[in-house]
Amino acid sequence: MLRALIASTALGLMALPAMAGPEAEAVIEGAAKHISDPEKGRETLRKSMDLNSVANFTLGKYARRVSDEDRARFAEAFETYLLGSFEDQRDKFRDAEITVIGSKDRTPKDSIVETRVARPGEDPQTVRWRVIEKNGEWRVVDVEVLGLWLAIEQRAQIAAIMDRPRATIDDAIKALNS
Repeated sequence: MLRALIASTALGLMALPAMAGPEAEAVIEGAAKHISDPEKGRETLRKSMDLNSVANFTLGKYARRVSDEDRARFAEAFETYLLGSFEDQRDKFRDAEITVIGSKDRTPKDSIVETRVARPGEDPQTVRWRVIEKNGEWRVVDVEVLGLWLAIEQRAQIAAIMDRPRATIDDAIKALNS
């Protein structure tokens, strides 16, 4: 349940050489406008997130141990999982107000953008987004909700599966599909 909430939050939202903040913040601000739109929400996620990088990060040490074909199959299953989680939770963001509070640059190409998500009748929640510039484009690679970073949490869960004796990439894919 918590994993689905974190995944759906991550999916709903999505350089200057010395200061990444404004461009990184713009990615999140732009994606927040379309979070609950049934037509634009899914496409916004694809454009705002670097899904292949997140999938490879999630595989951790196993990304180097599987074939290119298996890595591609995992990335496809991971994208389906994230987009499905978003679809399941999209209505929770229909009337949410998402405000960019600011950002902290880790490097000129790596920034953490902090947002406040206010839903009617609920206390506001802080959500942090890790946004990285790659090939001239800023993309979301992780999101933190309730103190948990999505990609880091997913990586731990996939490692727990893959660390089992005789586990294969198919076991990890099956976990994402269930």
